[in-house]
Amino acid sequence: MDTMTLGNVDISRVVELPPRGLPRDIIFPDVPMEHWRAHESWLAPDFVDLAADEVRTMIQTWVLRSEGRTILIDTGIGNGRERNMPLFHQLDTDYLGELAAAGVRPEDVDTVICTHVHGDHVGWNTTLVDGEWRPTFPNARYVISRADFDYWNPENGHRTRSGPGMANVFEDSVAPVHQAGQTVLWEGDHYDIDAQLRLEPAPGHTPGSTVVRLRSGTDRALFAGDLLHRPAPVRRAR
Repeated sequence: MDTMTLGNVDISRVVELPPRGLPRDIIFPDVPMEHWRAHESWLAPDFVDLAADEVRTMIQTWVLRSEGRTILIDTGIGNGRERNMPLFHQLDTDYLGELAAAGVRPEDVDTVICTHVHGDHVGWNTTLVDGEWRPTFPNARYVISRADFDYWNPENGHRTRSGPGMANVFEDSVAPVHQAGQTVLWEGDHYDIDAQLRLEPAPGHTPGSTVVRLRSGTDRALFAGDLLHRPAPVRRAR
């Protein structure tokens, strides 16, 4: 369990799937091998295995304790899902056990922030109970950008299923919490969770992709969802 404190905010990282290798040409199809070789000395072995031609990836979420509330940033893939991506299909992980190890029961969560509506970020929004998908966090408000909610909502006529494991995601992981009256659909140039945490739009990866900006005392942090997947793009952009 990785933990840190920034200002007055306590942060815990909760891992759903530990690091594993995925084909490099699928994850980064437009990045030539030469780029990886140029940076192999510091990328290997934690981020890349060029002998296997794989990049290493993991699925993780963040628990923030701020102003007396328990806030969860993203909820991973979830168990028992029908997905069109093998990595996400019909998982059976102990994510809720990992969350408990961080001292968090589902009923303790006050706010769930969905940085974007993709299958590896909203899965544990719900749990299958007696054949029905129900909110995993019964006392939480689920904060989702309206742009993403509207874009992925099949009632609006969108037929796209692009993105990681998007088949059925809205139906099993978003619609049930909305029908339960637990969603907050935000829009505009920002949405404040509290005095230390602010959501800001960062469209591109999805129409409603969101970053979470932390400002507490002199400390700063940014939870970027999938805007960045590896440290290599940061180094290349400098």
